[in-house]
Amino acid sequence: MLLSADGTVTTLLEACTGEPIATRATRQAGPATLETLLAAAGGWWHPDPELLELALAERLIARRALLLGACSENTYLLAESLLAPDRLPTPLAERLTRAGTSIGRLLTGWPLETRREVLEITPIRAGDVSHHLGVGPGETLARRTYRIVIRRRTTVLVTEWLAPGRLAAAALARTQSVRMLEEGLEPATGG
Repeated sequence: MLLSADGTVTTLLEACTGEPIATRATRQAGPATLETLLAAAGGWWHPDPELLELALAERLIARRALLLGACSENTYLLAESLLAPDRLPTPLAERLTRAGTSIGRLLTGWPLETRREVLEITPIRAGDVSHHLGVGPGETLARRTYRIVIRRRTTVLVTEWLAPGRLAAAALARTQSVRMLEEGLEPATGG
């Protein structure tokens, strides 16, 4: 469901896990031109910047973030995004540079029409993202890349990785807690 949904990932994760989801930025570069970012930081991100069709002077923000359970601290998703901030209203672009900002939530809070288009969904070996999700490099993850179109222009590119079984385990734990509450028992807390 999460891989193919055209909605805010943070909100969908909250529905699946039954807990608030926090965004923790682990790396961010920009805003700067692509040429400047490549020279200063290298191309550490996975989304292809060519899909943004940037003008030479147009700025870019590259960002890596974890979406994790605010209560459990389980890491559910790793996301890397490329944003063209000059294609957004200035106050919105400025907010996107702040740590802990959820791109999807911020976009839904503004009177902008957005459209998400899934570009790829694939199983992939964890490789260099394994340590972010606490899995081995040979483990298979689900990965998707999508674009967010605003005013008929691709404005955001996002690549996300999901660790296998994490959402199912959270949903099962949530179901068990609800069942225990219905039976008048105190659910176990992880801690």
